Amino acid sequence: MRLAVKLNHLDLQVPDVQRSVQFFERYFNFEMCSNRSSPAVAVMEDRHGLVLVLQRLKNPAEKYPEGFHIGFYVEDEALVHEVQAKARADGHEVSDIIRNNRGTMLYFKAPGDLLVEVNCRPRAA
Repeated sequence: MRLAVKLNHLDLQVPDVQRSVQFFERYFNFEMCSNRSSPAVAVMEDRHGLVLVLQRLKNPAEKYPEGFHIGFYVEDEALVHEVQAKARADGHEVSDIIRNNRGTMLYFKAPGDLLVEVNCRPRAA
């Protein structure tokens, strides 16, 4: 029997839950599903069934390993440029736009030094 699975949620440990909530609302349109004022945990949802849980990091000295990141696909290359402009205007350090065989993408940091990728896949010719 082949098990049918779907990714249900992602639980990230962050130093500041409220700052991270604001980040994921602003850039990726996540919506709160839990108590908005909790400093310890937030449960958020995208519009496609993915649940994002943000929990306060217990040990502030812990960091994500090098290369660890979360990625978001967008449908249009123009959206990659929009995110870049918005994030730079907000004072985030944002990479230049990268184009390669995986698409058009950029990288920037969420609160807590979490690396985020925004990518538009290349269209089939």
